[in-house]
Amino acid sequence: MTETAEGGKRMTILRAAEKVFAQDGYHGTTMRRIAAEADVKLSLVVYHFTSKLGLFVAIFEHRQYVNEQRLAQLHAIADLQADDAVEQIVRAFVDPVLALHHDPDDAWFAKLVLREAGDPSNQDRPVLKVLFDPMAREFIDALREALPGKPDGFYQWGYLFSVGALTQSASEDRVANLTDKTYLEQKHDLLRSYIIAALRHG
Repeated sequence: MTETAEGGKRMTILRAAEKVFAQDGYHGTTMRRIAAEADVKLSLVVYHFTSKLGLFVAIFEHRQYVNEQRLAQLHAIADLQADDAVEQIVRAFVDPVLALHHDPDDAWFAKLVLREAGDPSNQDRPVLKVLFDPMAREFIDALREALPGKPDGFYQWGYLFSVGALTQSASEDRVANLTDKTYLEQKHDLLRSYIIAALRHG
């Protein structure tokens, strides 16, 4: 197998794993199920990723560019004490993630993040702690500068509540259950407005 073909197979496995993990969760997923979704032999999955945990972490490492984009936008804010600083922080936080929602293949990763963030066993895996929490601390520090004087704990919980709102936006299934529309056109603006209002007035 050429290096290019090998890289293509690896990417096929990663994409298949995103979908299966997003659908079935970490504990409900097997390497055999991922191999079937990717239409490759189980031995090839093991060859590339060794273990289920290794494959799971590799998905998030491959998608780390999303968090890098978020931090790049955060660092580009010229004045964290400007009147619209909170709006700029929220856009840096949500927009690179919302961009995933436009492609059905990328949307599986957004749904996987939702699943992992809500899994009580996520502290057993080096994903949130290693790949998300360093970024989270930078956003928390930015909120502290943009919204000084809030009570102790506000910035940490405010960030996590914002994560909850953002991750819930990964799927339109629930809103479709509640109405006959998904309101896709309004979703992004409503999400930004909701998080901004919560941070400003919380």
